[in-house]
Amino acid sequence: MVQKLVLRNEVVKVKGRVKVITIKKDEFEKFLQLRKLRILNNEYEALMPPIDSLQKNTIDINGLATLVQQNIYAITVNSGNSSQTTPAQMVLTTSGGSITLSYSGNINLGSQGVTIYLQVFQENGNYTFQYYYIGFDITDSAYTTSQLELYASAYIGSNWNCCGGSINPTYTNIVRIAYTNTSFSKTSDSYLFIVWLIEFQNIQPYLLSFTPILQNNVGIYILSGCCNKTSLTVYFNNNNCNFSCGGNCPSTNLSSFIVYVQNNSVILEFPITAPLGAGISNLEVLLCTNTQFNNLPTISGNTSTTLTPPISGATFYVAIATITVTYQGS
Repeated sequence: MVQKLVLRNEVVKVKGRVKVITIKKDEFEKFLQLRKLRILNNEYEALMPPIDSLQKNTIDINGLATLVQQNIYAITVNSGNSSQTTPAQMVLTTSGGSITLSYSGNINLGSQGVTIYLQVFQENGNYTFQYYYIGFDITDSAYTTSQLELYASAYIGSNWNCCGGSINPTYTNIVRIAYTNTSFSKTSDSYLFIVWLIEFQNIQPYLLSFTPILQNNVGIYILSGCCNKTSLTVYFNNNNCNFSCGGNCPSTNLSSFIVYVQNNSVILEFPITAPLGAGISNLEVLLCTNTQFNNLPTISGNTSTTLTPPISGATFYVAIATITVTYQGS
């Protein structure tokens, strides 16, 4: 018996918006302003351009699929790329070729770059991760563009030595996550700023372990490995056990998975099996996740559902199901 375990509200929405601002050089001193941003209940200040009136862009679903695949592999297998990748880039297509703005921790006169500011909100029990990518060109260069592309990477912190040694980050490749067709001109007597907002919305607590945490200035990432207890566990109720997170019901950890693109969405699927014995009238399944972060509290969540009962009269059977998580781009 093979079934899909459809989790309620399992869709994580990935949205993006962007705007381009050019200013005269003599406006620079009054242009950037300190803004208060929030990481749950904590505030911090960031020097940013105006962030209103952003326009919709296009989420690159194939790039998002790469982020999801490499991120989940690192969490479930505790292995991945330990060579640091660039946190972010913006590529500007011009009539003379392309210009790449690469990550910089700060906005400095006479330079080009991209910096990142993160906000994390919780509302009605769900989480939203907002990433403000601020691209800037504060030089005398001049050009006209036709397209903008945003590249980003995710990372987790892993401890391979089981409570000995330091946390070693594991990185995804840097991939294109969003793009937009836009035409504007930068003159030699002006400065350029690009405000790009990427949001992961509608993240229920049990979905946080599945959501890529993009590299950011405030050092928030998921902790994994044998000491840091980020875990993904599925329990099956055989009517003779404590059917709860951490209980003694037949269980399995999520490990093997597939990722594919369908209808402007990224689909993540985990096939799972468990031996259950006989006498089961309703096949109840419970997914439990425990997500440990750097610079955020540990967050636990769970969801359950009932699958079609097995064939009556069986003396022994194996439950086979598929857990599906959808990332919807818009």
